[in-house]
Amino acid sequence: MNQNSKIAVLGYGIEGQAMVKYLLAHQYFDITVCDKDVNLGTEMPDGVSTVLGDKYLENLSDFDVVFRSPGIKYLEPLVQFAKEKSTEISSPTAFFMDMCPCRVAGVTGTKGKGTTATLIYEMLKDAKKDAYLGGNIGESPMDFLDKLKKDSVVVLEMSSFQLQDMTKSPHVSVLLNTTTDHLDYHVDRDEYLRAKESILAHQNEDCLAVMNKDYEYVKYYRELARGRVNFVSVHGKVEDGSYVKDDEIFYSENGNSEKICDLSDIALVGKHNFENVLPAICAAKEFGVSFNAMKKAIKSFAGLPHRLEFSGEVNDVKYYNDSFSTTPETSMAAVDSFDVPTVLIAGGFDKNLDYKEWAIRILTKASLEVVILLGHTAERMEQNLREAEEKLGKDFTTPTEIFRVNDIHEAVVLASKEAKKSGVVVMSPGSSSFDLYTNYKERGKKFMEEVKKL
Repeated sequence: MNQNSKIAVLGYGIEGQAMVKYLLAHQYFDITVCDKDVNLGTEMPDGVSTVLGDKYLENLSDFDVVFRSPGIKYLEPLVQFAKEKSTEISSPTAFFMDMCPCRVAGVTGTKGKGTTATLIYEMLKDAKKDAYLGGNIGESPMDFLDKLKKDSVVVLEMSSFQLQDMTKSPHVSVLLNTTTDHLDYHVDRDEYLRAKESILAHQNEDCLAVMNKDYEYVKYYRELARGRVNFVSVHGKVEDGSYVKDDEIFYSENGNSEKICDLSDIALVGKHNFENVLPAICAAKEFGVSFNAMKKAIKSFAGLPHRLEFSGEVNDVKYYNDSFSTTPETSMAAVDSFDVPTVLIAGGFDKNLDYKEWAIRILTKASLEVVILLGHTAERMEQNLREAEEKLGKDFTTPTEIFRVNDIHEAVVLASKEAKKSGVVVMSPGSSSFDLYTNYKERGKKFMEEVKKL
């Protein structure tokens, strides 16, 4: 790509805007933004052309280079057609990886990416490293590319959408729990898993891959690793990596273990967050962070907004906002985080996910007494709960009341009436928010507003 290249930027969200800003700053002036939103024309910088509306993906082969934002499928036929016609297809993330002068830690997985990436970043900052955090978590790395030096360290949260067309892998690649998600975007689970391969595929023998030994996905990705591998486990010792044993966390190298901290030191709420702390330790160790700096970050980092975020206490009942939960697995993890009387608020937009296992976990969790359902998935969730009741029988289920409501206002009011003293109410939808709210942030904000009203 040179200054005379004819460039298209597909999508004008956070990444698209950052890409355009960078290109203009580096004297690329033949830029066209292609977006479905017909109202974007007035927001463009001077000199940037637009193709807006339903046909925004047509004629991409007219461009030399196309930068695809994550929300536009890499396998979209019109994108692939342009590629076949010799148009270079890239993305802001792929471009950043090619241009980045320093080492990168990339974090991917179905859930926990943001928490793990941020914890790694906090560990690096506590160790006085020149660290930067970006990617799917909010800030485009294009915004800080020009600030980076050789000894900087970048931590990127990387979704399957961003990984799919990368040609360079991070120095440290962290693969968290990889189950099933985004089947409204990917054709099937196999394509979803393949999309994440780029985080490993271009590593070399000097690189590090961090994987969770407790998950089936390890069999899929282990053979792809080109460099060193650290494993993590909450169930027992590993030779190289980090693990939990007897309520303590250890780091092991060649079988020699050193204690990092106690589980009780972790500020994050929920046992599922152990799985985020362990890989963060491995990644930070690769960048020379001391165990003391790691422990300081572990004890102080209480999590990101909308991830089991404490939202208030009313009449001796604690409320937690877990709006970022958009899969059955994360909803189950939220429920497992509490052993006091619990009211669960769940439901949302249907992404064709399977709630049968979720239903069984809900019914067999002794402390979960009430489930309040809303949104498009409410009917299927309730049906799965009724079927699970019948399948398990009374001897294997705990009494669970099931309610249906129209919105979060009704859900919070009902939950406040049903909750027991010293108990909790947790909104962990297990579904996306697009049926009733623009995104998980708006949904979480609405929940917290309703709790305040109590």
